[in-house]
Amino acid sequence: MRTTLASLLVGATVQSGAAAVAAPPPIPAGYSRAVARICAGALLFDGRHRIGTRAGAITVSRDIRATGGRRLRRVDDLPKPPGEAALAVRWIATERRLVATYARAYLQIWYAIERANTPAQRARLPRVLAPLLHAPDALQAEAEQLELRLHVPDCTGGIPPSAPAGDLADPLPPGS
Repeated sequence: MRTTLASLLVGATVQSGAAAVAAPPPIPAGYSRAVARICAGALLFDGRHRIGTRAGAITVSRDIRATGGRRLRRVDDLPKPPGEAALAVRWIATERRLVATYARAYLQIWYAIERANTPAQRARLPRVLAPLLHAPDALQAEAEQLELRLHVPDCTGGIPPSAPAGDLADPLPPGS
């Protein structure tokens, strides 16, 4: 077994009866790697669901919240990087708000489509759906900026890892 200076010092401190000093929190690169291990390939939700029914839509919405919540609890349990703890806390809070927005928007989109029964209602669907599809935009932009500063990936599963938020082709521009 290789002995390091740090292990010798901790051992000497414990043997002398003094309290051992806790290991320093991870450096930002360590935090970034730890977050990436948790969030890499994040999906919006983990389960498989039957869609096309109100019950299915409610289940998907709940699964979005549960999946994101579990992942973000794991991230929140990580020691925050020195000097960047407030930034990390702000990013995690933004990610939680995004998860809630995705879950709420999914259900609202399903209800809007379900209620479009007449040709006139279906013709209005693009105008009804556009604000729902864009509901996460401001939070996504905020999260993206925080992710760049912390060097962490999206943890919600709402943005494909290969396409940052600003690079996604938008099928329905705002105001459509």
